[in-house]
Amino acid sequence: MKIIVLNASPRKKANTAELCKQVVKGAEDNGAEVEYIDLYSYDFKGCMSCFACHLKKNKDNPLCYWRDDLKEILKKCLKADAIVIGTPIYYGSITSSAQAFLERLLFAADTYLLDEEGNRISKIKKEIKTAMIYTMNVTEEMSYFNGEEQLAIMRGYLTNIFGECEALYVYDTKQFKQYSAYLNNMFDPELKDQSNKTQFPKDLKRAYELGRRISGE
Repeated sequence: MKIIVLNASPRKKANTAELCKQVVKGAEDNGAEVEYIDLYSYDFKGCMSCFACHLKKNKDNPLCYWRDDLKEILKKCLKADAIVIGTPIYYGSITSSAQAFLERLLFAADTYLLDEEGNRISKIKKEIKTAMIYTMNVTEEMSYFNGEEQLAIMRGYLTNIFGECEALYVYDTKQFKQYSAYLNNMFDPELKDQSNKTQFPKDLKRAYELGRRISGE
């Protein structure tokens, strides 16, 4: 089984990356072949609205036409059995890197064709398991800041095109090593330390279990 795990955080050694790497470990421990990718290491943009992917002559090609650093990554994703994307939440949404990646992945695989029941017809001929990992520094009680209903919209598209999409929410993450160095009176550094020591290890275990689960046959 081939799995692609994408870190869509600009930080390569922080919360989202750690969670993604636990997904990798869980999947590898289950016998899967896994490739880990830091999206911010590549130069690419979102959908360019060229509509080449929607031309009739490309009806069987689910790959974005645009040629940049993302082209080979998209090829790998379409050949994979599962795709996992980890992203922090900024102002209620996924990162610009995650958004650009998903625009390019989804739009080329989608069509404006409807089946007899009125559902959009996907170019994908097999199910590809997908999952989104969301990290945020607010607590679960404060999650109204980050619009879970809005986040579910993109998972709906992933479900329609590739198959059921799983979500893993991780709250109350620690952003800074030294909170006193930053403009902050919204978050209590001691409570953040406590959450980092008690809750985050549990979240890492949940990410590991996600890796095991998504790599199951």
